[in-house]
Amino acid sequence: MTVELHVGADDGEARKRLKRALRKAGARRVGSWWGLDGSQEISSATFRIGGGRLTIEAETYIGLTVAGDEEAVAALARHLRR
Repeated sequence: MTVELHVGADDGEARKRLKRALRKAGARRVGSWWGLDGSQEISSATFRIGGGRLTIEAETYIGLTVAGDEEAVAALARHLRR
């Protein structure tokens, strides 16, 4: 089952917090892409964490969002709360 977690605004502090949590959770990046559509900038990165996968998207007007396997998102969320 895929679940989604909104981390917050796409700003420097939220990105630092997310990078720290990914590192602590032992996540490994397995892919990424970036695009621009008018004034909307979108980037996406896929990570392997434990036996699951996470996709992190950063969108100009939406912010940082994590989606993926329930266990992988829960593992990352534990590190984000610390």
